[in-house]
Amino acid sequence: MTRNIRHALSIALLGSAAWHGSAIAADAPDTDATAGADIVVLGSRSADRSVAQSTAPIDVVGNDALVATGGAAGQLRDALSALVPSFKVDTGSNAAYNTFGRPAGLRGLSGAHVLVLVNGKRRHPSSIPLPTTAQASGANAVDLDQIPMSAIARVEILRDGAAAQYGSDAVAGVINIVLKTDASGGSATIYGGQRYESDGEQAQIRLNHGFRLPNGGFLNLSADYFLQDFAFRPGLATVQIYPKINGVADPREATRDRHLTRGGLARTRALYTAYNAELPLSEGGTTTLYSYGTLGIRNIKNGQTYRLPNSTSYIPELYDDVIQPTGRFPDKDFQVLAGIKGKAGAWDWDVSSTFGRHHADNGMEDTLNPSLGPDSPTRFDTFDAIFDQWTSNADIRRGFDIGLASPLNVAFGAEFRHERYQTIVQDEAAYANGGYIYPVGSPFAGQAAAIGAQGGITILPQDAADLRRNNISAYVDLSTQPLPGWDVGVAGRFEHYDDSAGDVVVGKFTTRVELTPTLALRGTVSNGFRAPSLTQQGFASAARGYSIVNGVITGLTTTRTVKPDSAAGIALGAKPLKPEKSVNLSGGLSFTPSPGATLTVDGYAIWLKDRISQTGQLSGAGVNAILAANGLETGQIVNYYTNAIDTRTLGVDVVGQYVQKLGDLGKINWSLGFNYNRTKITDIADTPSQLASLGLTLFDRVAQGYIEVGNPRTKLILGALWDTDPVSINLRVQRYGSVQLLTAGAVNDQHYGARWITDLEATWHITPKVDFAVGANNLFDVYPERSTIADSSGSQYYASNSPFGFYGGFYYGRATWRF
Repeated sequence: MTRNIRHALSIALLGSAAWHGSAIAADAPDTDATAGADIVVLGSRSADRSVAQSTAPIDVVGNDALVATGGAAGQLRDALSALVPSFKVDTGSNAAYNTFGRPAGLRGLSGAHVLVLVNGKRRHPSSIPLPTTAQASGANAVDLDQIPMSAIARVEILRDGAAAQYGSDAVAGVINIVLKTDASGGSATIYGGQRYESDGEQAQIRLNHGFRLPNGGFLNLSADYFLQDFAFRPGLATVQIYPKINGVADPREATRDRHLTRGGLARTRALYTAYNAELPLSEGGTTTLYSYGTLGIRNIKNGQTYRLPNSTSYIPELYDDVIQPTGRFPDKDFQVLAGIKGKAGAWDWDVSSTFGRHHADNGMEDTLNPSLGPDSPTRFDTFDAIFDQWTSNADIRRGFDIGLASPLNVAFGAEFRHERYQTIVQDEAAYANGGYIYPVGSPFAGQAAAIGAQGGITILPQDAADLRRNNISAYVDLSTQPLPGWDVGVAGRFEHYDDSAGDVVVGKFTTRVELTPTLALRGTVSNGFRAPSLTQQGFASAARGYSIVNGVITGLTTTRTVKPDSAAGIALGAKPLKPEKSVNLSGGLSFTPSPGATLTVDGYAIWLKDRISQTGQLSGAGVNAILAANGLETGQIVNYYTNAIDTRTLGVDVVGQYVQKLGDLGKINWSLGFNYNRTKITDIADTPSQLASLGLTLFDRVAQGYIEVGNPRTKLILGALWDTDPVSINLRVQRYGSVQLLTAGAVNDQHYGARWITDLEATWHITPKVDFAVGANNLFDVYPERSTIADSSGSQYYASNSPFGFYGGFYYGRATWRF
């Protein structure tokens, strides 16, 4: 089926649901005639507001909408990407660390620029830094998938800079995950599906139950068990696989299956659990104890770059054919929070403390360290990464009647945060140089074997990190209505870090003017900051793979990331990392022509100064001399994290909804979401003299491409949910704009055109408590364009930055029982 036919049929399906008329749409797929009435805690510290009354754009996505995303509902990141146009997630990359926390961002910035809260409290990040791509910059963003879907009541997304209100990281916005508070009843869901290619199978069981506690309290428990199998989409490898025998090609060359690449969807087994509880101290009292916690236990295996018999990364005594290394990434993630809140006269107060940890083991199997020769192990534990975060908050607020149209709402508070980041070396055999020389009779006789565990990421003893820092902050947030229909808010925040981030003061001004009962204008101006993450400061590693130049394997290579404060880093021009600083302007309108219809349009501009990114790939004789002088293996490609660039991001969000009632035929909830986003590099830091003297560039063309053209500039989501008892039909059409991958020379740049993706789900409400659904994601099995570079490895078949992946269609079934 051609792309044009798929596009036409998608639009026809969407139009067929509109036989009673067309309408505008919005961002809350499960909202009914009370569109915009959801009360949210985001946007203002001093007063809770409805979405429609907010001075900043907020999306509210309920649990039903998350679950209805089908295959994407297995993981929160994918579900949000399917529903929120300004939220984008990297679904194509098969890099090892992207299996932990695939890069996701808001308004064109990375996950490092988005603050994540759970029940309004800061969530700890992952221990794994993500490499520089369109969505990542070496920072350790929060792993959203660790929150069980069954525990989530709704997700609130503030699309506005909010560092003055919530602290570091809230440059592009804030995501608040609100947990369920049901004190009785529950649900059980079983779900399964697979790709059209009969791989990538998924299965999931979700359980939730609420229990009553004394004095009107509750305890809500949730557990999700998730399984996913491998999915690979390799090209044909044309490289010589086997060494010649006495100058004659090995006969297996003609018959061997050449689909060798196994990078793709990871095999995942995970258990995610959560609890949420509140206990008032007395019946009808004003003081309440509260707590929540999450625990995730996950085991991930991911295919890595193959190793050929025709290479020095191979030992024939250990393997008799192509080696297919597999990365092992078991990890554990937990968070627990305890707090007490209440009233003292007209004052509301809230005191809480939370601790979170992410512990990731890194290992390899079905591999080897060739330099150890035939005695090499084939399984390694390479290193552990641990990130701890302890956060304590005290928040106070009340309203004062000062004779204006509404009370002056005053909120203030303080926060203490302690962070610790560790990387711990494990098996010495993973990085050791055993000095093995291929013996006489080998095709590589007299040559040294490759060093280190193949296909994996290793660290040396000098790479190990143990970094700690403390942060103390205080804020004040004021809001009022000077006149009826005119909202004004101002916030300020002071933060002190005891490391190089130092002291920062930021502020925010926001306003909303109600021109008519149905039309309002709103706008904000703020400045913000993001402190360098401990991973950007302390992560160092070596990753081994093939060097591919213009599609041809040119040999084995090791890419080493060095710490900015290491001797090698300093010799290459690295400097201590500074905080990123931002200025955010936004303005828009909110239009509510009827109780069931909303439309919002918001434009924004974000200037980010001293943005941290990875340098370009540094190599050559001069780099080798620096490596040798610091006791490191020569011939490596080197990079480090630095304040490399200033950027400007311009964009617009359009979100709409209309609920169309059809009498006996039920109703259709129409939705529309559109995001235009463009990031431009406005300045690149001067190349340090140490690099300039070697003829090297700090931030090369490839790295610039990730930032400027690696993300689609447009994303459109059209939806129609037709609910007619006992059946509902949910249709969603998404259009992702084009993306590019730049190379060192423009002649090999890759351009991948826009694509339309269609999702369809039908649900049969068998009884008021039992549902059964079947559906398909990517109904028409759309793939991104293939790379035009002739690739002898077969690994660069599809775009690694495809915004919708490269695994094709997925069909599924789901049964839910509510009790």
